[in-house]
Amino acid sequence: MTPSRVLAAIALVSALAVAEAHPDLYGSVHCGADQHPTSQRRGHGATSPDASIGFTLAWAAPDGGDAAQSNENDPDRAIPEAWEIATAEYKPGARHTLTVVNPNVGEMMVTCSHGRFEEFGRRLDGSVRYGRGAARCDGKRYDATSKKPNTRFVWNAPSDEAEAAVTNVTQTHVVFKVTTASGRDGAFRNNQATFAANAGLPPPAPGAPSATPAPGARDEANAAHESLVSKKSTLPAGVAAHGWFMTLAWGVLVPLGVWSARYGKTPPGVTAAAFSHADAESVAILRARAWLRAEGRWFETHRACTSLGLGLAFLGLMIQYAEVEHGGGGEHFVSAHSALGAATLVLGVAQPLGAYFRPDAPSPAARAAGVGTTRARSAWETAHRLAGAAAFVCSAFAIVSGVERAKVWGASDESARRAYDAYVGWMVTVFVATAVLEIGRARERRDAPRSATHEEIKEVELADAYETTP
Repeated sequence: MTPSRVLAAIALVSALAVAEAHPDLYGSVHCGADQHPTSQRRGHGATSPDASIGFTLAWAAPDGGDAAQSNENDPDRAIPEAWEIATAEYKPGARHTLTVVNPNVGEMMVTCSHGRFEEFGRRLDGSVRYGRGAARCDGKRYDATSKKPNTRFVWNAPSDEAEAAVTNVTQTHVVFKVTTASGRDGAFRNNQATFAANAGLPPPAPGAPSATPAPGARDEANAAHESLVSKKSTLPAGVAAHGWFMTLAWGVLVPLGVWSARYGKTPPGVTAAAFSHADAESVAILRARAWLRAEGRWFETHRACTSLGLGLAFLGLMIQYAEVEHGGGGEHFVSAHSALGAATLVLGVAQPLGAYFRPDAPSPAARAAGVGTTRARSAWETAHRLAGAAAFVCSAFAIVSGVERAKVWGASDESARRAYDAYVGWMVTVFVATAVLEIGRARERRDAPRSATHEEIKEVELADAYETTP
């Protein structure tokens, strides 16, 4: 099998893996509070009430009207305190923000007995690229995959006239109910709340200091109603191990493997004898490079570091997969973090597979005779470097997004910030060290004695032949 076919097979397997997503909680024909699942279904255990799930209503428009707002498709939009409705009431005909507080995050299905939800997509970010959220039950049901402790929906309350046409009364109530599950086989959990209609419910006071959020204001920490969510870091051990293994693999071992291959071998066109003086130097880096260049140790170091890194990466993947699979929270391969992680692993695995099929390099005798690298070998080396660089870039974005993702699993803002700062600091160190090594490599190629070229060898041979001719 050619290398291109191997890479194509890897890409196909990766696409199938990424396509495996958390299943829908319930079928499309089920609507209303009485139609939520009550028994085991699709791998999820039977439903049980969860009092930690809560509901709050707030105004969606500052005047208590029904006008759409410009930032409603931002799941992290700021909700001013003055917009919160302190009582379990709503105003008929007005536009409201419903916040579902769900400390144990997971996919959720939310229904309302009256009114309708606005469509902002499955992720509540205004995009329907990942599916619609309010497409079922005439807008009375929303299927959301938002992974936030506080998930915000926009709900339009029906007017008194609309209610009267259905219930023959003008004073009624609405029932909100949510069913959620964390992980692929986590048990269903539900809760519900009832809000009474109040046509005289006063909207936020005009001109109140917190009545209108500043332009572009966002609740980056998703901290509204945080009293129901512990501020203490409660990151599961498996998730923490996943983060450590991935960071050690792609942040430490892979760079060491790349350095050994790039700076541990003798640069092209430079004789190995030019560096024999390093044995007598007291500078540690020169001694290390002299040791790596002797007997091809750079390749053994390169292979050991990258292989160990890939092994730790796969171990981290299996730990996190088990954490999700057994109901720890979240879904398989649906977030940007998991997609970046999958791409990183695919590119990483392609490296040793591609190395197995690499074309042979010229032998030392051929190089001495001036025979250069073949076109196939040059193409392979270019592809090997590009795939390695792409894997490293993807890993950096995956780790950064993973730090943010850890908040969903219970990491506190402070611990996430420390982890982010530590990783960024380490990456700065890696890039500075790489720049220093690259400068040193360029100087070696410039100053060290070079081996004779093919044309120089031919000129010497011709001169010798001429002088020995009788």
